[in-house]
Amino acid sequence: MSEGGIRSGVRGESKPPASHDHLESLGRDECIRRLEAHGVGRIGVQTHERIAIFPVNYVVDGDSVIVQVRHDGGLDSSTDGTFVAIEIDHADSLSHEGWSVLVQGRCAHVSDPVELEVLEHLPLLSWGGSDRNLYLRIAMESVSGRHIHHRVV
Repeated sequence: MSEGGIRSGVRGESKPPASHDHLESLGRDECIRRLEAHGVGRIGVQTHERIAIFPVNYVVDGDSVIVQVRHDGGLDSSTDGTFVAIEIDHADSLSHEGWSVLVQGRCAHVSDPVELEVLEHLPLLSWGGSDRNLYLRIAMESVSGRHIHHRVV
């Protein structure tokens, strides 16, 4: 064993302690900044005794995430008043780096006509088509994120 109790496996030489911190926690403000800069993510919900993940377009509105879905679609009956999760991420497969942001909170169907009028003017465009006529408001009760990188610290 070499000094410090670390053995590198190469001719008994010691290996210095790693100088990289690969996993960095992201603060709430940084997570929200990344959420605001994107617009496509995945929402996880409990449906009929199973967990399902759906790709969604979204927009940040204050302390909420707004998603527009189809009435009678997979996210309609499984979301009103339930706890859901939204996740976004970015990965660079060449450098083996990336980050993810997770929002968890109670989901509510928006039905108030005044609020619907406001939401219709948000920059929320659904890639899934124009039949998305139900707004979901997800409270950002828990916001967390991680960044995996290989920078020398």
